[in-house]
Amino acid sequence: MDKDILTESLLLVDGQEHALTPRFYEILFTRYPEVRPMFSTDIRPQTAMLREAIVAVLDHLDDAVWLGDTLGALGRRHAGWGVTAPMYDAVAQCMIAAMEELGGDAWTPEMTAQWTEALGAVAGLMQAGAAEAEGVA
Repeated sequence: MDKDILTESLLLVDGQEHALTPRFYEILFTRYPEVRPMFSTDIRPQTAMLREAIVAVLDHLDDAVWLGDTLGALGRRHAGWGVTAPMYDAVAQCMIAAMEELGGDAWTPEMTAQWTEALGAVAGLMQAGAAEAEGVA
């Protein structure tokens, strides 16, 4: 993963307005309305938490122990909320869609490739944590 491309592309799509995570949830709930009940009515706190998590992952991209511990714990919590393996793919698809939309003409295929890889790695670590919680590891 190229941390510079990930960081620069996040700035492109999120910037000062922090538009990425609200748009992501709009797309997620439109494409997958069945997940909407998993969230509170006021999605703003969730958008802020997701944004902070994305920034934290980028800040710790070179710290495998932090990533494994933090994302594994997050995966265990998500398993308790009923998140299933297919939902990780849905999240990645909707996040990429939001990024491509917000990035407009400045968004590149390389950015999509880097984020696809990064989101796949995040999902893998979270799912490993979820599997531990279920005693499958």
